Amino acid sequence: MSDNSQTKYDKQIDKFISGFVSLWDKFESTLSGELVNARQGPNGLHEESHGNSIYELFYRVGKSLSTGKNLSMGELSVMLSVPLSTATRIADYLVERGNIRRLPDPEDRRVVRVGLTAAGLELYKTIDNHVKQRTQQLLSCLDEEERAHLFALLGRIVSANQGGIA
Repeated sequence: MSDNSQTKYDKQIDKFISGFVSLWDKFESTLSGELVNARQGPNGLHEESHGNSIYELFYRVGKSLSTGKNLSMGELSVMLSVPLSTATRIADYLVERGNIRRLPDPEDRRVVRVGLTAAGLELYKTIDNHVKQRTQQLLSCLDEEERAHLFALLGRIVSANQGGIA
């Protein structure tokens, strides 16, 4: 790539990232209100010190646990791309709030698994519904063919980076 092409490409990337961050901020800003409207109070995750970042974290955990598969702490650590000690602290936080529970592994007594509680599943469904509705709103400026093309391109990016970004 020539220097001029690289500079143009860098500017395109900067513009994309800035636009994405702006969209994400708008996307997130409606989440707290959505959860309040859904009355996710005592077992919800709203705490001023964490802002919406705890919703993102819970959504990532909930997405994996909502399938009904209970994860070991090691699996949770890998899924979140964090050290085991951090995954344990995250689990502690979510257990304290009644969103997940610790479960024994039926095959290995040394392994601790985590699964969603009923309250955690309801909170996950609320957040997931919000994410899907907002995504549909964001994509409404594209026609069906454009959306299919976008999904195909994003799918290629995800597939190419399944092992992580170097």
